[in-house]
Amino acid sequence: MMDRKFLESLGLEKEAIDKVMAEHGKTVQAAKPTDYDDLKSAKATLESQVEQLNGTLTAANDKYTQQESTLGDLQKQVKGYEVDTLKTRIASQAGLPIDFASKLSGENEDELKADAEKFSSYFKPAPLPLKPTEPEGKGKDNDEDIRDIVKKLNGTGE
Repeated sequence: MMDRKFLESLGLEKEAIDKVMAEHGKTVQAAKPTDYDDLKSAKATLESQVEQLNGTLTAANDKYTQQESTLGDLQKQVKGYEVDTLKTRIASQAGLPIDFASKLSGENEDELKADAEKFSSYFKPAPLPLKPTEPEGKGKDNDEDIRDIVKKLNGTGE
């Protein structure tokens, strides 16, 4: 590349350097394509479009990532509901109180059933009474029995 420093290092005078540089500039300009300015403008337009499309792509990627995250959260929530439903069904089949369904542990249905069987051994049904445990009332009318109980509670009864 020809520049002023090179020419000065050759010992040329300033006036000669100016003439050489002017002639060199004409040569460079003549070698430049005729549509150089059009190409330069087209390049700037294309760079602007690429930048705009990159921005659109980034926004779309962010939206996709957010939707993917939401989908993952919803899938976890559905899985939780499925497990809760399975636990409730197994607890019911094992005769456990529904409140204990959440206490069952296991990764699959067989493990949950095994855990429910262990739990159910602690919840054996109480034997039914062989005779009525309620005292028989004095009268035939249930209202009389209730009146007697209220009198006893109030301290005005027998």
